Formats: sequence, C-alpha cells, structure tokens
Amino acid sequence: MPEPDPFASPFHHVELPGQGRSNTPLPPGFQLPAPMPPVGAADFAPRRPVTATVASWSWIAGAVLVVLALPGLFYTGLDAFADDLVRDSAGETDALTRTEAEVAARLTPVLFALGFAVLSVPFVIAAAKLRSGRNWARILLTVLGLPVGAFGVVAMLVFASGVTYVDWVVGVAWSWAFLGVCALGFVAMYLPASNAYTRSVTR
Repeated sequence: MPEPDPFASPFHHVELPGQGRSNTPLPPGFQLPAPMPPVGAADFAPRRPVTATVASWSWIAGAVLVVLALPGLFYTGLDAFADDLVRDSAGETDALTRTEAEVAARLTPVLFALGFAVLSVPFVIAAAKLRSGRNWARILLTVLGLPVGAFGVVAMLVFASGVTYVDWVVGVAWSWAFLGVCALGFVAMYLPASNAYTRSVTR
C-alpha cells in the first residue's frame, strides 16, 4: 500500500482568476464554489414597508374613482339629463333636438373626466413617489388632503339631496368609497413603518 505524500496539501486545488485551467481532473463529487454575485447600491437600499405601498395605491385608487368612476355614474341618468336639455332649450330659437340633447348629455361626463384627469396629475405623481419614500410627496398629499376631503363630503351631500341625475344611493356609496381610500392613504403614509422608511431614504 503506497504511503501518503507528507508534503501534499489537505485542501482542494482552487484556480485563482487569471490562471490557466488545469488539466488535472477533479476528484469525484467535487464541485467548484459558485462565484459571489456582484453587490450593487440596491442591496443597501432601505426596504419598502407594506404601509408605504398601501398608501401609494390608496391615493391612486382615489384618483381612479374621481377620473373614471365619478363621470361614469352620470351615464346612469342620461335620459333625464337629455330631457332637461331639451326642456331648457325649448324657448330658444335654436332649440336642441332629442338627438342633439343625447349627444350633449353623453359628452358632458367625458369633459368632466378630462378635467379631473388634469387635476389628478399631482396626486398620481406624489402617490407613485411615496413608494420611493420621498418626503416631499407625503407633504404634498398632506396639503392636498384637505380640499380632497372637502370635495368628498360636498359630493356626498349633493348626492344625498337627490338634485343630480345619479341615484342617491349609488352616489353616497361612491362618496364613502372615495373618502375611505383617501383616509387609508393618509393614515398609512404616517404609520411608524412609513415614517422610518421616509427617514432612512432621506438620510
């Protein structure tokens, strides 16, 4: 039986970078270690908490409710709106026909949707930046939160009075949904996890 070489290394042979690959076969079952993945700046970035994500999507949901859902509610009362347009223009020289009144009634919610879309741009941008922990986005949404809340309360009172062409139950339900998602977004962006995330990003 051959004696072991006293000068042999007890460790496996590892080729350093820049060395040529050796033709020496590796022992059975031996596998070279996988290279370490490169470390980037993203590996040291603070982890976004769930509260920041919830706040961001809540404000975006509020914008969607105003831009798409609110004008869509008025399509449930287009016939009554068209009847009022025909009745109001009956005494004028260029009175509207029923067809013209229906076209005007259908275009009115679209115009409102376009106007709401322009007004919602700051909300959507700030809501998206909440996910990155930007403090200025939180301040902007805080400042705009007061008129947003007032808009939701006024809309609820108007729908509840029944003076619109939307069924008051549907309108009040929309108002509660809108106020609910905005309140959730406001509270979520000031929870302790969101505060710590914003401070870590700011530092």
